[in-house]
Amino acid sequence: MTEQSAAPAGFLNIYKPADYTSHDVVAVLRRHLPRGTKVGHTGTLDPQATGVLPICVGKATRLAEYFTAMPKTYRGELTLGAATDTYDRWGQVVSECAPDKLAAVTAADLLAVLPEFRGTIEQVPPMVSAVKIGGKKLYQLARAGVEVERPPRRVQIFELTVEHIEMPRAVLRVTCSSGTYIRSLFHDIGERLGVGAHLSELERLAVGEFTAANALPLAEAEAMLARGDYAALLPLDLGVSHLPRIDLADERDYQSALCGRDVVLGLSEPEATACRVYYQGWLLGIGETRYEAQACACNEMLLLHMDKVLI
Repeated sequence: MTEQSAAPAGFLNIYKPADYTSHDVVAVLRRHLPRGTKVGHTGTLDPQATGVLPICVGKATRLAEYFTAMPKTYRGELTLGAATDTYDRWGQVVSECAPDKLAAVTAADLLAVLPEFRGTIEQVPPMVSAVKIGGKKLYQLARAGVEVERPPRRVQIFELTVEHIEMPRAVLRVTCSSGTYIRSLFHDIGERLGVGAHLSELERLAVGEFTAANALPLAEAEAMLARGDYAALLPLDLGVSHLPRIDLADERDYQSALCGRDVVLGLSEPEATACRVYYQGWLLGIGETRYEAQACACNEMLLLHMDKVLI
């Protein structure tokens, strides 16, 4: 089996600067790729935020949906004493704590409430977010001056630790599930302390295997693509490295998978709604494994069905 196409394909681990939307980053990079190359991002990062923004190029765009299973890590600055309508410092202040009441809240008080926000929690997304209510994105409603009730969503906070405290500010490190709003988390911490709070700075440190330490500044990535240098493109495997791996045994299984026929697997393989499928070391695509009873057998058989073929 040989590589099927010379068209650029893979992931770019971009370090997004402030004041760029995720769409802006995609537009900048697309200009320097061959006409017709698909480019997309794997999840919105606020314009004011900096940090890791994985970009999908070519076939990698078909894998973007699997990023939702990857945990994300952030470093954010929490500022106590004022709440805003956007839950961050770029919004309008809607409530402000009296100076003496704010001064009474200590670093120990902050540390004491953090355990309440670890694990599985519910949070209400901010009005300035991409969540859809009634077919419209919340930020579109917010721009029109409309505020609607938002149902709480269940998210997971795997890590919530303090890197630095200098009251009334603290720098927190958060590792969380996809769909978590750090702004909402900080707003809720302020509510719990009774003094209000907002997010004043945000950096995304990691999305799964994509880390800030290995990220490429946007300007550097743009310059490389402009001269036709695709060395920064990371392999497709990296975007799905968290999924179980299946290796097809032979040419017959390979051809069956390509043609959309179920492949019978050994019972030692995992049962999974999404798994990465390889043949002769190449990533063939994404499949699903499931046990299914067979009319001619006493036992169930583990079958693989391909959902996405990438070659």
